[in-house]
Amino acid sequence: MRSEAIPELGKLLDAVFAGSTSRESFLHGEGHWKCVAWTGLELCGNMPDVDGEIVFLFGLFHDTQRLNDGHDPDHGRRAGHYARRLHGEAFHLSQPRLDLLIGACNAHADGRTSTDPTVGACWDADRLNLWRVGMTPSPKFLSTAPARQADAIKKAEKFEGQRMTWEEIYRCYDNPLRIRAFTSSHDEPTPGSR
Repeated sequence: MRSEAIPELGKLLDAVFAGSTSRESFLHGEGHWKCVAWTGLELCGNMPDVDGEIVFLFGLFHDTQRLNDGHDPDHGRRAGHYARRLHGEAFHLSQPRLDLLIGACNAHADGRTSTDPTVGACWDADRLNLWRVGMTPSPKFLSTAPARQADAIKKAEKFEGQRMTWEEIYRCYDNPLRIRAFTSSHDEPTPGSR
């Protein structure tokens, strides 16, 4: 699948991976990025006003510039800056959509919620994956009604995105119905690659 925003997924992935400071991290690396992209896309299936391409890109970029797995309050702003740097070369968005992506990256670790459905889906997708650090996501820190549902919170504990490739996730981003079809056809977890 190709889109105007992401004409070549492989080129985008290569560019993001080349400049990532945290890809290999167990807590904040590529496995987590996939989980966030996947969880966000599942939220898109219940929220028609969400921009799925922004959610996908957020999942890919949001923790790429972490310096460590501990306290790193500016990692989101560095990720936003990195996304801006790769814009026009590895992906293409209109200025308002780019601003939305950068804003979501910049503030995702600031502990706020958002009334914007796309930003809310991005932040909720990240927070629903707090299971990996031994924390149960709290509904009071989630922005969207679909994320606050007990079944969404519990389902995120399975870390489903880790077992998929970026290509599999990407194929689903524009059609949330494909998510259901994909999950029902993959009963056994398989290790995902690029």
